[in-house]
Amino acid sequence: MVNAPVAPKSPVRRPRFQFSLAGLMVLMFVMAAAAAPGYYLMHGKGDQQNARLVGMLMMLAGPLLLMTLLSVFLSVMRRGQ
Repeated sequence: MVNAPVAPKSPVRRPRFQFSLAGLMVLMFVMAAAAAPGYYLMHGKGDQQNARLVGMLMMLAGPLLLMTLLSVFLSVMRRGQ
């Protein structure tokens, strides 16, 4: 009985990049924090004049708050390792 040559199996390929659940949560938080000031600035017409002020304050204080929360989140994630 003659055996035919068997082609070697290629290793299972994973996608190039995968999000972990924690990474996805951080990404969604960053996107929401970036979109919120725009929403308040665009809807600050008519009877919602304070919405423009909220949008401006979020735009000015948002990056500092975001980096603080991201730093706390990453330090909590590292503590579990």
